[in-house]
Amino acid sequence: MSSPSDDELRAAVRQARNSNPDLGVLKLLAAVKEAKGWTVSEKRFRKALAEVGGTAASGGAAAKPSSKKKKGKKSRRVGDHLEPETHLDATLDIATIAPKVKAAMFGGARGKGLVAAEELQMGEMIWREDPFVACASPVLHSMLTSNQMCNHCLMAWDHLPRTVAACPKCPASFCSRLCLQRAQESSHHPLLCEGVNPAAAPLNEFVQGREWRSLGIVARILARFLTMRVWEGAEATKVFENRVFSFARVNMEERERDNPSFRAQEGTITALWGMGHQLLLSALHPQTEVEQARLTKILRKGGRQVTPLTDEEEQRWFSYNAFLELLGMVNLNLEDSGGLYALHAHLNHSCEPNVQVRNLPKGWTPPPSLPAPLPEQMQRGTHKLTLLARDTIPTGEELTISYVPLDMPRSERQKALRLGYGFYCDCARCEREKAPTKPAEEDPEMKRRKEEAVESIIAGVDELTVDDQL
Repeated sequence: MSSPSDDELRAAVRQARNSNPDLGVLKLLAAVKEAKGWTVSEKRFRKALAEVGGTAASGGAAAKPSSKKKKGKKSRRVGDHLEPETHLDATLDIATIAPKVKAAMFGGARGKGLVAAEELQMGEMIWREDPFVACASPVLHSMLTSNQMCNHCLMAWDHLPRTVAACPKCPASFCSRLCLQRAQESSHHPLLCEGVNPAAAPLNEFVQGREWRSLGIVARILARFLTMRVWEGAEATKVFENRVFSFARVNMEERERDNPSFRAQEGTITALWGMGHQLLLSALHPQTEVEQARLTKILRKGGRQVTPLTDEEEQRWFSYNAFLELLGMVNLNLEDSGGLYALHAHLNHSCEPNVQVRNLPKGWTPPPSLPAPLPEQMQRGTHKLTLLARDTIPTGEELTISYVPLDMPRSERQKALRLGYGFYCDCARCEREKAPTKPAEEDPEMKRRKEEAVESIIAGVDELTVDDQL
């Protein structure tokens, strides 16, 4: 096989692209090589494709960022609401995790949710849950890097436990070998460990420096997908993919469209999105042959067969549009205390919630009899969530939490919910608190403080915070 000149390659690329407009990058490359009998690297082909003034149909992972979304992936905008895409995950064993709860599809802006399958009493532990994808808050970085806390379950230490286990490739410490093992599937993935994959260092530094936790979770999702398709096979990968895309999601550009802060800084924000996407590609889907070989060597652990991503996989997981979809999904579902939780993410909002979400210490036990008062404020526990009934919940009633502080006035709650989550609340409390007439002129200082409170919720990546308001 011969290698074409640059002019020959550009001419062939132009002809192939015009003749096969629906082919993605890799299939277009294969078509050119087969037709011409040439030896051409993917990197050189992508460069030639860019030089002739276009991209392949799927755009590939390295395609220029575009605000256009793949048909069928747009979130619905109905009136004043955004309707996230979501579905029920049949592989999530709710009956085992939470025997007194069942999932339901409500449709519309409410999407899916949870209802009581049996009556729940005040103080009853409804379920406990570990994160599907774990990621510590950036504010814990100093404790995590100074051996004061487990890098996975986030249990704080007064001194190093006897069972402590260290990552064999970097300084990260864990409270036991079990936590280390679980971390390698979630919070401390091998492809993001700088001792294993040095190319992840710029991404990790960017996430920490910007305190961009949602980007860190997107990275963990992509890393897990890559290793799962090679190390665990097609069936496990399909289950994982179904779980990821069952979370409610709205493309970040669509979500931010009505946010005045975004419109004022759109250029800066979209530039940061582009930087985050490129760092993800450099760490997990590099375009140079040297870096591709390095990543393949890691994935080939134990003699496993590594196959290139298909065009469909590139588009679904690594394109710029996929990045905005995943980023929007994480921002809608991120729980402040530990990451993404598969069952917890079903919970809808109410300004009169009947469920409380807590991080309780490992030694906490459910009350011996019910009804019971809710636990008092305690020292922060691990990243395991405990869901408790705030009051008696009748059979068939929906389980709800609050996405915003309960002491906020109605107008501020509504603004924070619309800009952060895409909907206005119509719960019973909001209906009761509707102003019958135009409110009196508000004190400017009080107005400023309220606006700052709303902005802090939105600027905080809209995380679902732990509801410790008794």
